[in-house]
Amino acid sequence: MFSRLLQKSVRAGAQRFASAAQLVRVSPNVLTLVGLLITAGAAVLIALGLLLPAGLVMLLAGSFDILDGAVARASGKTHRYGAFLDSTADRYGEGIVYLGLLYFFLMRNHQDLQVFLIAAALLGSLLVSYVRARAQSLGFTCDVGWFARPERVVITAAGLLVNQMTIVLWILAIATNATALQRVHAVWAQYRFQLHGDDGSESEDQAAGGPQSTQQPRRGPAPTSPGAV
Repeated sequence: MFSRLLQKSVRAGAQRFASAAQLVRVSPNVLTLVGLLITAGAAVLIALGLLLPAGLVMLLAGSFDILDGAVARASGKTHRYGAFLDSTADRYGEGIVYLGLLYFFLMRNHQDLQVFLIAAALLGSLLVSYVRARAQSLGFTCDVGWFARPERVVITAAGLLVNQMTIVLWILAIATNATALQRVHAVWAQYRFQLHGDDGSESEDQAAGGPQSTQQPRRGPAPTSPGAV
């Protein structure tokens, strides 16, 4: 949402930086994995109750999440496997952070409400990504969303920095699931448009029993593009 224009500007700047700093010699996949390791370090700091350092480390990990794509574009190494690895690392990174929060609230502070909020936020975060990936695999466009990954990273890091994670977890638990439903609605609207056309009437192909305008559901992995999901 807020990150749409900001992402474009940040990515353009990161690409210029990657070229100027000769980072094009580094594999984007290496940067992706380094970012994941740094995120794991942030999760350990959260589990230890060191929230301020954890927030700073999360922001550092986020910079690697930007750099890997910038290096890939600057070096012409935008391969499908890199996009797959990047998206998978993002999901692992979010999950690891939630595990750190789970340990912090349950094992250290014995707070049950926050545990429920973590589970709800994690469910919403995974669904936001899954809905987009599945929609794209069926030929729909699904790039809408109030709370994509950049928003989730920024607000989580901010909550750690100011030690207000309970408020942040409430926001994440509600906003991530709302975003998943927002994407489901967007796909439904596209399907209705393809099915009935602009004027609400049934398309000629549909009326004649011809080919469907959308692809039939199929099993198998759902590809997704790199970047915010």
